[in-house]
Amino acid sequence: MDGEEPDVRAEDVLVLIQHPFGDLWPTLATWMDRGPGPRRGLRPVAARSRLTGEMLPLTVIPLRYRNDDESRAAIQRGEFTDPWADPPAP
Repeated sequence: MDGEEPDVRAEDVLVLIQHPFGDLWPTLATWMDRGPGPRRGLRPVAARSRLTGEMLPLTVIPLRYRNDDESRAAIQRGEFTDPWADPPAP
């Protein structure tokens, strides 16, 4: 999805989010839409195909949505905007 992996539909990728209350496997589409919420440190730590169960490299997740050190650094450098930033106040 970022040029390194074949195109994969976000609805067909499950991402593992390790949460203090238990592990979650939302679709990549859900993660991209909702993100970490108030727990800004949460991030995908694994990915797998929803269709086959095959483990996938984390590079299937666009850098902007990985919420890891590399992703946050790119946001700080202005390479792209924070996908889950609060909208500006009116």
